[in-house]
Amino acid sequence: MRDREAMQTLLARARARVDPGEFGLAPRADPRGRKVSGLTHEHMTRLLGWPEHKYGYVERGRLAAIEAELLEPVARVLRLSDHEWEALVLYATGVPPAYRLDPELGRAVPSPWERVLRGSHEMAYVNDAAWDVVAYNAAFARLFPRREVPGNTMRWMLLDTEAREVLGDWAESWLPRLVPQLRAAVVANPHDRPLAQLHADAMRDPVVAPFLEAPTGEYIGPRAESALPLVHAELGPGWVTLCTAGPFGVPGGRLMFVLFDQGEEPRHGPSLTAPATAPVDPEGLADGGRRLITADTAKSPAGPHNWAL
Repeated sequence: MRDREAMQTLLARARARVDPGEFGLAPRADPRGRKVSGLTHEHMTRLLGWPEHKYGYVERGRLAAIEAELLEPVARVLRLSDHEWEALVLYATGVPPAYRLDPELGRAVPSPWERVLRGSHEMAYVNDAAWDVVAYNAAFARLFPRREVPGNTMRWMLLDTEAREVLGDWAESWLPRLVPQLRAAVVANPHDRPLAQLHADAMRDPVVAPFLEAPTGEYIGPRAESALPLVHAELGPGWVTLCTAGPFGVPGGRLMFVLFDQGEEPRHGPSLTAPATAPVDPEGLADGGRRLITADTAKSPAGPHNWAL
């Protein structure tokens, strides 16, 4: 238990605002005969179909382990909001929930992320927990033949024949990194139908299916430590380094920066550690921190990367 008191307070307040009459239950009366608002522990036990006293043990944090799967039916009975669900699981387990109560909410990404994409000269996009593309910038579109961005990046990378040409050394360099991500996402989002459909379609692919059927036990997420070969539609062969961030409050969502280098495989420097002593783009301070990309600068190289991205 990470924060027993906070969890107990959250659940007690949520119980207090639910009318037992909505479930055909009689309200509780206090010793003076007055009705007391909200659901009681006994009400919760009946509604959940749990053994006597189990709900009380959960609310007070008296069980040895309380996982999200145990809390999910409680949250649904109490009609917790998305923020309350996130807080409840965080208080109980120490980590945010891997999935939302309503899977459709995980597909909505706050609009300010669109501004983040517009402000980057690197290829960048945002996808949801099922890898459906929510937003992308023009640099990312130029990666693809005909500038047609796929609706779902994982489906494209795993199952589209075009991807097996664009993603260099697809079978050896890309596929072993993609399959564990799909497997982990399906486990973390058991109620997500698009993910389940993607997994089912992948299981029908004669090349991908053997990888899915033989789990390695290792989860390989997008890492920025190494580059992967790729053939850019406009710039030709090169290497991409994937830098991933997660939009907070969108479980499974990803903000992806795809850094492209032409020529030989790039060698990245040592990892960054605190404290930071200076901005990484000191020349950007001249315009108040905003880098203005004109038609001319977009065509010129900037260090190892190409501004044309």
